[in-house]
Amino acid sequence: MSEELLQRLIHMVAENNRLVKETQQELREFKKEMYDFREEMYAFRDEMYEFRDDATRRLDRLERQNKHIDADLDPLHRKVSDHEREINRLKQVGQ
Repeated sequence: MSEELLQRLIHMVAENNRLVKETQQELREFKKEMYDFREEMYAFRDEMYEFRDDATRRLDRLERQNKHIDADLDPLHRKVSDHEREINRLKQVGQ
C-alpha cells in the first residue's frame, strides 16, 4: 500500500469515528428528551386523573343534591295542587 492510500484510509476511519461519536451523542440527547417527555406525559396523565376524579366527585354530589331537591319539590307540588283545588272549591262555594 502506498503511503497516500494509507493516509486516506486513516482519515476515513477517523471521520467515521467522529460521525459515530456524534451520532451516539445525538442519540443520548434524544433519549434524554424522550425520557423527559415521558415524565411530562406521566405528570399530565396524573393531573388528568385528578381532574377526572374531582369532576366525578362533584358530579356525584350535584346528583345527590338534585335528588334531595326533587324529593323536597314533590311534596310542595302536591301541596300547591291541593291548595289550588281548595281555592277553586272556595271560589265556587262563594259564588
